[in-house]
Amino acid sequence: MVAFDTETTGLDFNDDRILTASIVHRTPGARPRTISWLLNPGRDIPDEAAAVHGWTNDRLHAHLDGAEALRITDRRTVAIPRDGALFEIASQCATALHVGAPLIVHNAAFDLSMLETELVRVGIDPLSARPSGIRGVVDPMVIEKQHDPYRKQCYKKAPDGAACDPETRTHVCGGCRGGKYRCGGCGSTDRTLTSLCAHYRIVHTGAHDAAADALASTRLALRLAEQWPEVARWKLGTLHRNQETWRREQQAGLASFFRKVGKSEEAVSVEASDGWPVQTSVARALGLAGAA
Repeated sequence: MVAFDTETTGLDFNDDRILTASIVHRTPGARPRTISWLLNPGRDIPDEAAAVHGWTNDRLHAHLDGAEALRITDRRTVAIPRDGALFEIASQCATALHVGAPLIVHNAAFDLSMLETELVRVGIDPLSARPSGIRGVVDPMVIEKQHDPYRKQCYKKAPDGAACDPETRTHVCGGCRGGKYRCGGCGSTDRTLTSLCAHYRIVHTGAHDAAADALASTRLALRLAEQWPEVARWKLGTLHRNQETWRREQQAGLASFFRKVGKSEEAVSVEASDGWPVQTSVARALGLAGAA
C-alpha cells in the first residue's frame, strides 16, 4: 500500500499551498520506505498554521537555504524546483492508482483536493485527468465513521452543568468512552488521525508531521480492516465506490445537523461539501472529471 499526507499553509484551496508532503510505501515483510518533500509555498505561513505543524517562516527558510523545494529520503536530501516536487508527488500517487495499490489518505477530500488544485495551478496534469483517474483511495476517516457512526466523542454537559463547545475546542466532558470498538476511554473528541490512532491503539510517532501521519494512516487502515472484516473482503474498486456513497451520506447528515443548530446556508455548503475523494466545489472550479 501507498500512503499520502500533506501539511499546508492553511485550509483555503485558492490561497493556501502545500508546505510538506510525504509518500510512504509499505510492503509486507519490508520496512516502510518514505519520500518527503519540503516546498517553499511562496507566501508567509500564518501563525495558526505554524502552531499546528511547527513550520514557521524562519524554520522553513533555514531548511530550504535558498532552494525552491527539497526531496528528502533516508539516503539524501536533494534541492529541486517546486514544480518538480509537485510533479514527483503526483507521479507517486498516480503510479499507485495505476497499478492498483491502495492509496491511503486520511481525510482524502482535503489532501487530494489541495494536490489537484496545486497541480492545475502550475500546469501539471491532475490525477483526475490521467488515464487511471482516482479510483483506489482508502480513507480511514470515512470508513471508521461508517462502521461506528454513533460512537459518542463529546458529551454536551459535564456533571457540574458546564457545556462543551466543539467550535472553540473547549471540552469539559470525558470524551470518547468506546463504541463498537471498545477503547477503554481514549478521551478523543473528534475523528482526526491523532484521535483515531488513540481510539484504536495505533502507534503514532508525530502528529502533523506528514511522514508520521502517512505511516500512521497505513497502520490505522490495517486495524480497521481487522475490526471490520468486510472492508478487507471487498475489491479495491468496490471499496472506493462505497466510500463515495458513505461520504455523501455522512456529509448530508452533517448538513442536516448544521441546519438544525441554526448555521447559515453558506456555512452548510462550505462545511458539508459532498465530494470525495476530491471535493465537488474544487473539482467544479478546476473543471475536473466527475465535477458534475
